[in-house]
Amino acid sequence: MKSQQQLISQETFANYGAKCLSSLAAATELTDNLEEKLYVLKRMMEPWGDRKIGVRPQWNSDVCADGSPIEFSVAFAEDTVELRVLVEALPAQPTTKSAQKSAQKLTQTLVEEFGASDRRLRQIEDLFLPPEPTAGFAMMHAVIFPCCGPYEFKIYLNPEAQGKKYSISLIQQALARLGFQHAWNSIVEYARRGFELDKLVYLSLDLSDDEKARVKVYFRHYDLAPTHLDQVMKIARSHETGYLPDFCSEVTGHNGAFSSQPLVSNLTFVDPADDRPICATAYVPLWTYTLNDATTSDRLRTCLISRHLPVSKYDACLKSIARRPLEAARGIHTYTSLRLQKGRPRITVYWSSELYDSNPPPRYQRKNSDQNISCYPELVNI
Repeated sequence: MKSQQQLISQETFANYGAKCLSSLAAATELTDNLEEKLYVLKRMMEPWGDRKIGVRPQWNSDVCADGSPIEFSVAFAEDTVELRVLVEALPAQPTTKSAQKSAQKLTQTLVEEFGASDRRLRQIEDLFLPPEPTAGFAMMHAVIFPCCGPYEFKIYLNPEAQGKKYSISLIQQALARLGFQHAWNSIVEYARRGFELDKLVYLSLDLSDDEKARVKVYFRHYDLAPTHLDQVMKIARSHETGYLPDFCSEVTGHNGAFSSQPLVSNLTFVDPADDRPICATAYVPLWTYTLNDATTSDRLRTCLISRHLPVSKYDACLKSIARRPLEAARGIHTYTSLRLQKGRPRITVYWSSELYDSNPPPRYQRKNSDQNISCYPELVNI
């Protein structure tokens, strides 16, 4: 009899994605226009969705810790849920140059077929998709299926597209081009330990021309305790201190600095005239701070119940996404995030597809090469 891993390796990415989206839509009661949602995901996975998953990644995607190129997540709030899918368009060849072409094609599809706007992306595209890219991902794309209203699309760009030593200057230049030059002071203040410890990892844009379209800057915080992150997040206008440390302890059973797998956060900017972010979100790694997914699930359930969030929908989502006993490994739950909205918690749970590894090791470790980017060299391609 074939194992679950052998069975999934023979399935195509598109079929796997459609099954997961259908089951998660049912679990979250977001089945309205399901065929339309499935078509959106299908187009986001073309043409690479027709490939078989295989036993190891041909392109080690940044989407999941095990290299899977697709991730599902659900945001739980007091009165609503949102279903999200993140993908990295797999390249035809395992090179960053080929990944650029795949990413550009997907962006074009979202613009031409689904009404997304790439106006802001075009302003900075040459920075993040240079003629001679370094190793690493080119771009990731996400779709949000809310309980009501239009679908939302966003992209994630790689600050190291021109090399690690240019990552700081690249983000600063991109924000200036987008009209958010005032945001840089907040970013420097936020990364008060220096960019070698509070590393810039993504720049994210909503693919929208709406006046509320967001620009997000993501950080990976090496060896930082939640109590300290909670304090620096005060720079965001909507942040309320005191919630994050308890949340981190509840969902990981860990106190103190996060070292084996670092905390992640983002600052969200909307108004170019405002130098402060409107909100901040913390992302807590789960898979390296647990024995197995059963333990993680127990912790998350307790956390959701205590905050009066819809735990039954979380249970239904987990049941639909898991292909194995929760006690068998620890890789299904990757991150959970916390953001306060008008004093109310919004918790998102992120699930790995586990296409290649159910017990992935810590992936984002601080390396010696990361310790030399505290200066501001000129960009190669401005």
